[in-house]
Amino acid sequence: MISPILSRLLSDNPVVVTGLGAFSAAGNGVPALWDAAAAGRSPATWDDFPTVAPGHRLPVCRAPSLEPFRPELQAVRKMDRTIQLGWLAAREAWAQAELENPSPERRTGVILGTSRGPLGKLLESHSRLGGRKLPPTQTADSTFAALGGALAKQFGLNGPGVTVSATCASAAFAIVFAAEQILLGKAEAMLAGGAEAPLIPLILSQFDSAGVLGSHEKAEEACRPFDRSRNGFVLGEGSAFLVLESARSASARGAKVLARLSGWSARLEASGRSGMDRTGDGVVETMKEALALAGLALSDVGYLNAHGTGTKLNDADEAMAFVRLAREETRNLVYGSTKPVTGHCLGTTPALEAVLCIEALRRGIAPPSVNCFDLDPALQLPPPISVAAELRSSHTMSNSIGFWGHRAALVFSRDFS
Repeated sequence: MISPILSRLLSDNPVVVTGLGAFSAAGNGVPALWDAAAAGRSPATWDDFPTVAPGHRLPVCRAPSLEPFRPELQAVRKMDRTIQLGWLAAREAWAQAELENPSPERRTGVILGTSRGPLGKLLESHSRLGGRKLPPTQTADSTFAALGGALAKQFGLNGPGVTVSATCASAAFAIVFAAEQILLGKAEAMLAGGAEAPLIPLILSQFDSAGVLGSHEKAEEACRPFDRSRNGFVLGEGSAFLVLESARSASARGAKVLARLSGWSARLEASGRSGMDRTGDGVVETMKEALALAGLALSDVGYLNAHGTGTKLNDADEAMAFVRLAREETRNLVYGSTKPVTGHCLGTTPALEAVLCIEALRRGIAPPSVNCFDLDPALQLPPPISVAAELRSSHTMSNSIGFWGHRAALVFSRDFS
């Protein structure tokens, strides 16, 4: 149930988005991400992971390589790849928002989400046990808080700051918590998003043993959300950030508003490791809560970016929620999954999908769902959107579902009142 206090605070001082940034397998920057999504293009490629299993090849969505001596990476060139990916996305969002170095009175903070953190530094430390002495920076650089701290130093942030870990919904939780800091008057603006670099044998072997990685003769078709033949997802890496700001702050400094964060929900359900309950109850309640805060019905949403991982259980659970929530209006539901475009980037995926929902509003286009060639009839849904189409509403929505029952939903609107 939505708190009337929260609704009143949001009505009195809306939360808007003034900056976007992304770095993913689709390329460097938000335009590259949007172009791939609008074209329905999966960048998945084969990669060899012999330490997972002899001769083992897996499809992955790997972000572009990073040259350590790129000028913009100078401050983080010795830090983990997760931090570097996040650094680039946050810089893009910050530049678009045109925020000057904040004064103590402005109170600008950062909340980010990650499921696995700076894995590379942790593995590097382990590999050196009993050998060469570690650099003294390794202790701080191996913490989940490293990216938030680096961004705070770079941008002179002086407001609320924390790193959230809520499995595959982490970045959505970060966006929710950042918005609520603004509503509580603890900050005028917040950087919110996530970063993840899990394409290492340790993590791939875990997901491989769980049987949730997709397979197909073509790497780009290994992830097939809502398709009859779906059998798992493709792991990816990347980062995305939003600059959230109070409407009063954005207006006072003449900032260009990209969208309004009009509703949200972040919940934890007692549904065990998988986070699925086969009834759709948790997803239904999360979506209802987000829509209620926005003052909308599901029929008002012009594009729904589904969690849509391409696993049998996740897609069935989410489809059940759509059917229950939309009821007879299911036939008008415009939904799809962009997981084949970004890969499943674990905790940062919700931020990438939030960027796509906002870009859909800005461009008036709903991006297609990718790789659903033969809709699973058991899902009882109309086909997902198959080609980019005109967005016939001022509202978009994004769902996130994670292990241990973490669920989140974000609603974005084009009208700024």
